[in-house]
Amino acid sequence: MAINRIAHGSRVLAVVLFLLTVNYGEAIWLTIPTTGGTKCVSEEIQSNVVVLADYYVVDEHNPENTPAVSSKVTSPYGNNLHHQENVTHGQFAFTTQEAGNYLACFWIDSTHPLANPITLGVDWKMGIAAKDWDSVAKKEKIEGVELQLRRLEGLVQSIRENINYIKEREAEMREVSETTNSRVAWFSIMSLGVCVVVAGTQILYLKQYFHKKKLI
Repeated sequence: MAINRIAHGSRVLAVVLFLLTVNYGEAIWLTIPTTGGTKCVSEEIQSNVVVLADYYVVDEHNPENTPAVSSKVTSPYGNNLHHQENVTHGQFAFTTQEAGNYLACFWIDSTHPLANPITLGVDWKMGIAAKDWDSVAKKEKIEGVELQLRRLEGLVQSIRENINYIKEREAEMREVSETTNSRVAWFSIMSLGVCVVVAGTQILYLKQYFHKKKLI
């Protein structure tokens, strides 16, 4: 019994350590072409989620004279959440108002072409990852294991909310699929009915025509 308890405790400790080492943010590297092209990052986010992001230019060919980029972030409904031009480093922060795909796009000013493409790093954080835990620790006077447990509690809550969101989206997609299948079935039945009516009308017309011509 003691061995089982030790094994169970070890598994729990392993899970806790794994969750503590999870990367709560998302680091993305983009290569932006010099020919006026645009690179975008899309993320599907539910409503009422805090989003923080830092982006910075890395130019290995010319580190002393780093080129500038422009950026624009839009909501699923096309609202402009962030717009900045000709910067080597920038950041944006917002709280989502609606669920859907949020788009962040980056490009180089085409009036100043470069010899080589540049690399852009985007550090994208959402929800629990965007929370300032240092401020929480100072405000509530917690530290160490208690602070880590608070972070785990927030992470579990975030996972639960994401699962509920996925379930809701799945239910919506299933309802749309069932509605579409029903409409397709009714359309097929109506099309078959129209074909039968047209075929019957043609047969009656040909029969009357042949009678008039005394061919039958």
